[in-house]
Amino acid sequence: MSTSVLVALPAAGRAVAAPSRAAGIDISRWQGVIVWPKVAGAGVEFVIMKATEGSKYEDPTYVTNLGGASAAGLAVGSYHVATPKNTAADPLAEADHFVATARNAVGDVLPVLDIEHTGGLNDAQLEDWVRSWVIRVKARTGVRPMIYASPYFWRTYLGDSRWFADHGYPLWIANWGVTKPDVPAANWGGQGWTVWQWTNVGHVHGITTNVDRDRFHGSDIRNAEIARLTVINGGGGRVSGERIDCRPGGSGCTRLTNPGDSLTLTATPAAGATLLRWTGACESAGNAPTCAVTVRGRVSATAVFGYPVDVSIKGTGGGRVTSSPAGIDCGSDCSTNRPYGSSVTLTEKPDSASGFGAWGGNCGGSGATCSVVVTAPVDVTARFDAAVTLDEAGTGTRFAWGRRSDRRALGGAYLVDRRPGATQTFTFQGGAITLFTVSGPTMGKASVLIDGAPVRTFDGYARSFRPGVQHHFTGLGSGTHTLTAKVLGTKAARAKGTAVAVDALRTNGTLHANPKPNAGTWGRVSSAAATNGGYVANDVAGAVATLRFHGTGATWITARGPAMGLAQMWVDGKLVKTVDLHATAPVSGVERTIDGLGDRVHTLRIVVLGRHAKGAKGSSVVVDGWIVR
Repeated sequence: MSTSVLVALPAAGRAVAAPSRAAGIDISRWQGVIVWPKVAGAGVEFVIMKATEGSKYEDPTYVTNLGGASAAGLAVGSYHVATPKNTAADPLAEADHFVATARNAVGDVLPVLDIEHTGGLNDAQLEDWVRSWVIRVKARTGVRPMIYASPYFWRTYLGDSRWFADHGYPLWIANWGVTKPDVPAANWGGQGWTVWQWTNVGHVHGITTNVDRDRFHGSDIRNAEIARLTVINGGGGRVSGERIDCRPGGSGCTRLTNPGDSLTLTATPAAGATLLRWTGACESAGNAPTCAVTVRGRVSATAVFGYPVDVSIKGTGGGRVTSSPAGIDCGSDCSTNRPYGSSVTLTEKPDSASGFGAWGGNCGGSGATCSVVVTAPVDVTARFDAAVTLDEAGTGTRFAWGRRSDRRALGGAYLVDRRPGATQTFTFQGGAITLFTVSGPTMGKASVLIDGAPVRTFDGYARSFRPGVQHHFTGLGSGTHTLTAKVLGTKAARAKGTAVAVDALRTNGTLHANPKPNAGTWGRVSSAAATNGGYVANDVAGAVATLRFHGTGATWITARGPAMGLAQMWVDGKLVKTVDLHATAPVSGVERTIDGLGDRVHTLRIVVLGRHAKGAKGSSVVVDGWIVR
């Protein structure tokens, strides 16, 4: 470094090496071309290089030296040569110039202010200038710079100020030709020196000129390297501290610090949330609202926020709800806290005298499990009912139309039904969908609903069979939508029937032949003799009525009569029996029961065969309700 006011002491370069102190050098353009691998091989561990001077000058070798020294595995740092002027703006301009030019990154040696010139300022003015510069750099980087000066200069031109030592700014002392450096400001406030430039006429392999030689006050230069604190916040709150403002999705979660700095982090949960725990460097803080973390090297801390998952048990029966991951296992109301963004799967377990009804709150449906992602308080109800009678469209039921094979159809078959009110609903993604239907002599009229709202009515009548009839629906907007085809039970005068057929769907450029509905109904028939004033029926081969239940048995309530046909009963994918519903006179409230099942979730399927016994006048199959045990 330039040392116009440093006092050169006798016997320069005679200081005795201290093997417990990491060896370093400081350089500028005056060292010319440097062979960095040779420097590293000579036992040098760190290098501090000139980056800037004044408010405009940049050392022309800085970028090259930075890359070469880093590639050779040396710890690198940067210094700025001050050229003080008696204006308030000058130290700020020089600090900004330095920060914009120098690389002050984690793992680098602390940034340095080289103060060797007074610029004509008196002691108080120069102290104010240096103070303004270091405060500005700290505000810009989060790091307190190191100050380079000689003992003579500091005592003579800065009044032997202790302010910088008292505020944690390290000292790089330039004191040549001595066995022990003379440290100003009362041994720098009792803290001593951090780096000692012990000669300005050193020699190092890889550098042809004289070079300044330095020692770190310790064996591990990492104790003088810029540290970094990273806060990880997965969501559900905010973590704040000095130069840290970490919100979910924000950018204020990292800051640089001096090695060994202790920082206090404060976790503030969002409304309804709670701090579950700290992890990483703050793990020992548990779930305390604050954490004091000492930063050395690369340090990370995580605040895990969470929300309550509350489960309420409802209904006339009994059962338990358990969770995965564990935390919920209760037969009455219970609660647990889960981390923000985590997934929780709840499972219903009715007792032997009850069946599961349905989920409520943040869960829905009657499935055996319900999964929720915790991004807010979760409130779930689980209803367990004693063995009960359900109507034909009760909880856990689902209906599919018959499937008629025809090689002329786009998928070799199509869904079909003819009774008024029968529906099939399909879920799809995107802003457009094409419905392919079938026209023919027996086809009638249908209504199409998008997201539950009627959008079009079409007449399927044609003089001859025509598959692949297209109906386009566009401008629906992105996201998830539903399309429902509904049988109206009306027809053109020349038509021979009221059937409605679904042949295929096209979404996002993909044709879905034989699409599977997500929901559906059979046509409803009014009957005073039925359980609830009516029942649903179907006579198309392949039509299916499904009941999903939890228990040890279930009963299908049906009807017999002259127009009734054959049906199969399947339990959990196995054929149990074939039922003939033909009778010479109508009979309501007919029960067909499956018993002796394990106490768990089962699926009962009633499949319409589309055939009938000799003498019957039709192939209809009726669902009037269910009894679950």
